[in-house]
Amino acid sequence: MSRTGPAVRVRRFAIGVWLLLAASIAAWPIPANGVGLGTTAIALLPLFLPLPGLLRGRRLTLQWSSLTLAPALALAVTEILVNSAARTYVTLTLALILVAFAMIVATLRVNPRVQ
Repeated sequence: MSRTGPAVRVRRFAIGVWLLLAASIAAWPIPANGVGLGTTAIALLPLFLPLPGLLRGRRLTLQWSSLTLAPALALAVTEILVNSAARTYVTLTLALILVAFAMIVATLRVNPRVQ
């Protein structure tokens, strides 16, 4: 049985979750009394750094891509605690951050190691 099939499917799902997370963060300033543009940029821009490597399926990129979730995670937790107007939207983003992290780990597990 080939390991290429499941690895490709999991990687595609991980990329989909990653893009959905980016869209969720991009929507932060849309609701009234939402999150500011500066905070949104700080959370969103690091997510674009690993995107080319994720699309190519590079294992090295997968290994460090979870680090780019840290600014979004910190800002999402902060906004949930202090900004009641944006709490619903940011809670969805927090869930997507956790799913994105789990998908990166799952993608690393199913990708064969090249030695």
